[in-house]
Amino acid sequence: MNEGEEHLTSIQETAARGRKEKVTVNGHSTFLTYNTREATIETFWEEPIVGAMELVEHVTSLFGIHVNSVLVNTKLGTRLMNWVERRQGSLKMVHVVSYDSMELESEALKNIIMECESEVIYVETPYSTQFEIQNLHKKVDVFVSLNGQWITVDNLMTLDCIEIVVKLQEFSYAEMNTLIKHWVNGGSPRLKIFEIPVYDDNDEELLDGLDAQWKDEKTTILDDDLYTGFFEVVRSDGITAGFRMFSDFFWFGVWPRDNQNLLDLNSFLKCYT
Repeated sequence: MNEGEEHLTSIQETAARGRKEKVTVNGHSTFLTYNTREATIETFWEEPIVGAMELVEHVTSLFGIHVNSVLVNTKLGTRLMNWVERRQGSLKMVHVVSYDSMELESEALKNIIMECESEVIYVETPYSTQFEIQNLHKKVDVFVSLNGQWITVDNLMTLDCIEIVVKLQEFSYAEMNTLIKHWVNGGSPRLKIFEIPVYDDNDEELLDGLDAQWKDEKTTILDDDLYTGFFEVVRSDGITAGFRMFSDFFWFGVWPRDNQNLLDLNSFLKCYT
């Protein structure tokens, strides 16, 4: 949340618990409870998605604001996401979550990703490698896969992103080689950064067929820390990028045109921890 923005979280339940009051929201009667210590209000609707839509209509009109993000955890969540997008044109972030009791099918997850018009897609779906999505051609600024093991190197190459972060699924150095060659040959032209776990350290497979040179003077900044020394590759249009393995992830970044020895990672959007 940016400085100066108000934070409003809406929670809908199908049954009221404890003390409740009857109120009118956007012309519809419902019940609510509130917790002054936690500064939360809960509303209760027979159809929670309809209730969410009524709350969005009421609150956004009352304060003259837009919905920043939508959390999708069931197929009904796709309905809410699509409705918000039609209403205001876009979203800052769509956060996709699934649990054992309400798993999303692969086609449902693909539809959410393909249909959403947000700047950031944050996917928190604990699926195994047997879960697959084919032809994941999607343009989005930031794509984060937190804990799913479904994403493949083909998915990474078909995503049209500025920043890609994978937190659980591990890749090989050979797959990193494929991804870097894809970029060198003109693929993923908007890509600036990717951060991906790897499970081996075979430098021969990583560097095979790449005209990569080690550069001690290359530096990145993250928070208050400096990191120096990267392999560097050059794209056909002269744009350069660096890559290296850190303690628990593989990092790739495109050097800025105005300062090809320094990349400030703090300038990039971070919507994850």
